[in-house]
Amino acid sequence: MTWLDRLVRVVQIGAAVATAAFVILLFTNDPQEAALVPAAAADSGEAIFATRCASCHGTDGSGGFGPALAGVVTDRFPDEADEIVVVTNGQGSMPSFADSLTPEQIAAVVGYTRSDLG
Repeated sequence: MTWLDRLVRVVQIGAAVATAAFVILLFTNDPQEAALVPAAAADSGEAIFATRCASCHGTDGSGGFGPALAGVVTDRFPDEADEIVVVTNGQGSMPSFADSLTPEQIAAVVGYTRSDLG
């Protein structure tokens, strides 16, 4: 067996191990369920933001996985209705919240991002 044959064999074994790990993770990594908004604060834009938005946009809206909202959301969405459409339907990597938040809750969190986060 030449050195080239050994190298090919090592690459094949590495690819098989990586594929097996990927398949195992694919079937064992259950998606997280959406965090529940506390009933007492179900209509509070701040509480909804903290449980549904902060993990991507940062607790203070400064960004993270998702873009920053603090200080720029009204520039990006001068019309509040446009921001509501994005939160409701999703856009790019942002998921839709139409099935998990009521229209009133979406309006509350959009209001929070526009007033309290600026």
